[in-house]
Amino acid sequence: MKLPKPSQVQVIINPSPAHRTPLLAVLNKHFRAAGLRWDVSITHGAGDGRSLAKQAIERGAGVVAAYGGDGTIAEVASGLVNTGIPLLILPGGTGNLVAAELNVGKTLEKACQLICGDEYHTRTIDVGRMGDRHFLLRIGCGIETGVLKDATRELKNQFGKWAYIFAAIRRLQEHPVADYTIKLNGRETFNAPGVACVVANAGTVGLGQLTLAPSVDIDDGKLDLFFLKNANIEGIVQLAGKMMGIDRGMDTTPDLDASHLVNHWQVTSVEISTTPKLDIQVDGDIVARTPQLIEVLPGALTVVVPAP
Repeated sequence: MKLPKPSQVQVIINPSPAHRTPLLAVLNKHFRAAGLRWDVSITHGAGDGRSLAKQAIERGAGVVAAYGGDGTIAEVASGLVNTGIPLLILPGGTGNLVAAELNVGKTLEKACQLICGDEYHTRTIDVGRMGDRHFLLRIGCGIETGVLKDATRELKNQFGKWAYIFAAIRRLQEHPVADYTIKLNGRETFNAPGVACVVANAGTVGLGQLTLAPSVDIDDGKLDLFFLKNANIEGIVQLAGKMMGIDRGMDTTPDLDASHLVNHWQVTSVEISTTPKLDIQVDGDIVARTPQLIEVLPGALTVVVPAP
């Protein structure tokens, strides 16, 4: 959809990653040249992004921009769900996977320019929800949360995205197994031991052009559930095949045959319980523990995107 240039832009900033970027100078350069009225708000803790987004709407913002990592982007987006107010993503984190998923670009300058013309383009996308928490990318438990714990801020500052690779190798060697009970769409239930469970709204994983699966789409009205039974070579090969679009060896029914180590379903809701209870990460932040109900909100968020 095309929209006229916004009359007012509110930029919500997570200051944590901003030390490497002359952020305000870049914003002023582009927005001032385009004749845009703009202001900034700073997050200081969890929940600030959502409340600041709601305040921006009350003050008449035509576009709400978010600068930070994927967790910050998701938090600001949660304050814009079902409002129709567009979200402008200003990539400022380590992964910037939401920006990559929507082809916003890797640079702050290119993202700013998306609303600096006489018109700009938007797209509606799905949003995932777990309790009162919204997400754009994915929710995960098992190995993934361990990777996030091991990929410390110091490690990310030193190695960037490679910090996650180092952490993943370490966690795969530990084989943390839990017993999962998973209910699909409120109906079919299966039980199995496993090492990881991921519920994805978007497929981008931040490794080149790889995605969790080619079928994962951020605006298809569904979530994609991936379940990994074992972190051995066969399981990793099956998962890699799914990511490259090779579906042989994948189980797509609730019947968990022992030969299938990776399972993939498309759902509108999923309930996940585990023994023992596991931490759950949401768009890069560990925020909850199992059990949880997760569901999709189709077309709930408007985002600024490049011209088609």
